[in-house]
Amino acid sequence: MTKNDWTLRLLLLLIVLFLGVRAFQPDAIPSQTVHAQSVQFDHITVISTLFLFKGQQGLLLLDKRNGNVWFMPRQDAVIGDPQFILRVPFEKLDRQP
Repeated sequence: MTKNDWTLRLLLLLIVLFLGVRAFQPDAIPSQTVHAQSVQFDHITVISTLFLFKGQQGLLLLDKRNGNVWFMPRQDAVIGDPQFILRVPFEKLDRQP
């Protein structure tokens, strides 16, 4: 074997040993506990994360409780107050066409 083959094998062996040591150290990365309260806003659906409304970019949201569609403008990572756009009449979906 040439010198390059031995160098490559040694390098790969060192990488495998390093990854094996990292894999069996559970305390190397501290765990974080996250608590989510999705029940509060589970009726809200994000329709679009990039929506243009009156020249502003923002979020388009649907309130599934009453069919209201809301726009929340976003400028420089700051989200503004929601603006009502329209109400979708979901009760018309039950009628015959």
